[in-house]
Formats: sequence, structure tokens, C-alpha cells
Amino acid sequence: MKKSASYLMIIVAAAAWGVTGLFVNALRAEGYSLSQIIAVRSCVTAAAMALLTALTDKKNFKINPRDIWMFAGTGIVSFTLFSWSYFAAIGRIGMGPSAVLLYTAPLFIMLLSRIIWKEPLTARKLTAVPLAIAGCVCVSLAPLIAKDGAAGLSSLFTGGLDLIGVALGLLSGLTYGLYSIFGKAALKKYSGITVTLWTFICASAVTVPAAVFGGGWPELSVKRALLLVSMALVSGAFTYTFYTLGLSNVEPTHASILASIEPVVAAVCGVLFNGEPMHIVSVIGILLVVAAVVVMNTKPKEAEEKAAEPNI
Repeated sequence: MKKSASYLMIIVAAAAWGVTGLFVNALRAEGYSLSQIIAVRSCVTAAAMALLTALTDKKNFKINPRDIWMFAGTGIVSFTLFSWSYFAAIGRIGMGPSAVLLYTAPLFIMLLSRIIWKEPLTARKLTAVPLAIAGCVCVSLAPLIAKDGAAGLSSLFTGGLDLIGVALGLLSGLTYGLYSIFGKAALKKYSGITVTLWTFICASAVTVPAAVFGGGWPELSVKRALLLVSMALVSGAFTYTFYTLGLSNVEPTHASILASIEPVVAAVCGVLFNGEPMHIVSVIGILLVVAAVVVMNTKPKEAEEKAAEPNI
């Protein structure tokens, strides 16, 4: 697969993740809890991937039992623990600060990739990662600023610092980033289809029992069934397959920067579908994210890139 195709797959996956909030809001309005939404997302994705595998290449079902740790990493440590820590952080410190902490993920990925995969720390990465994080911070905080102005921003730092909430937010950033780390390891031995399939089999083993015993479910209707299946296919099977296939040919740090367009798409969806205002801070954030993607995809001369690489 050409790298340009891999880049496109990651960007498309991130854009699809950006519309997840529309499905979640609609399902919450129908009475579904977050644990139920997460369980359906993982279970339906696993079923869809199993059907795809059965119809295309049954060899993709096979894994070495010794490699289950990779899929426990992507499915339980990353997908499940990420979902739990992020939603728990929102419950303690709110959506804005939680989103800011979540988008520390590119920094975690860059550092872990350096340690585990010996991925070089180039000048492009050291420029693009801060740009991407700053852009995501601006996009995440813009609704708060638009609503209450400077008072809204200062409210983040008043009333005492919730250290548990901050820790949960940082944990969400770390676990979000770990998908690229575990996924890269799995892709050395398995196809993107196999990785996505077993990721959600492992995730379902944890999320489904928790949702079943966690409380009553709303009565199923055609509308609700369509919402649930659409949410799972768009933000689960489709996005994770595309992202994983793209990751097979792209460095994890590069992939995380490309995926930083997710909050940009989410912000645009908020404007188009929820009537949310587009604040100047959002525009600045979007431009910063675009700048990060451009920097990361600008190929300098090889000698310049090597000369710019720190001796770390």
C-alpha cells in the first residue's frame, strides 16, 4: 500500500471518529447509558468484523494464543480503559479540560515510539506534535470561551484542582495513544482485519458483561436499533479498520498527528448539526492542526532531517 493511501485512510478514520459525538448524543437522548453504548459499539464491531472475515478470508480468524496480549492491549487497555477513563474524567472535571488532557496522546505516542520502536525524534515531529496539541486544546476550549468568555476559561483553574480528575484525563490520553503502540506490534504479525477483529472480541469480553449487569436497557425500537448499529459501524468497524490498515505503513507518531483532525471534525459537526457557534479560538485551533499535518507531510532533504534530529 502506498503511503499516501495510508495517510488518507487514517485521516478518513479520524474524520469518522469526529462524528461519534452525534451518535452518542442521540443515543443518550434515547435513554442509553455510556457503558451500554460502549458495549454495543464493541460487540457490533466484533460481529461485523467476524462476518467480513468469514466472507473474505477465514485465515484472518487465526492468531497464536501467545499473542493475545497484543489484542488485550488494543481492546482492553486501549479501547475499554480509554473509554472508561475519558468519561470518568468528564464526570469530574468537565468536557473541556478532559478533552485537553486527552489530546496529550501524540506526546505519549512520540515518547513511547522512541523508547519501544526507536522511532527517530526529528525536527518535523518536534514541531508538529506541539502544533497538533495546541490546536486540539484551542478547539476543545473554544465552546467554554464562547459561552462565558474569559470567565469561562478562568473557571478551569478555580475551585481547587481535582487531581483524580486530572489523572484520569492523562490516563485517557495515554490509553488512547497505546492503540497505536499495541496495534503496531500486532501488525508486524497479523493483517489489519485480524487486529481489528480480535481487538473488539477482547473489548466485548469486558464491556458486554459490565453493561448487562449495570442496569436496565431501553426498549428496542427500529429507530434505536438503526442508531446503535450505525454508531457501531461508523465509529467502530469502519474507523478502526481504516486506522489500523493505515497504521501498518505509517509511524505511530505520524498517525497520531494525522488523527488530530478528529476534534476539528467534531467542532464542525457541532456547528452544522447542533447550532454551536464557531469561535475565533476554534478557527485558530483548526489552523494549528492543519499546520501540524502540513509540517508532518512536508518532506525535507534527507541530510537536513538527519542533521535536525536530536541525539536522544
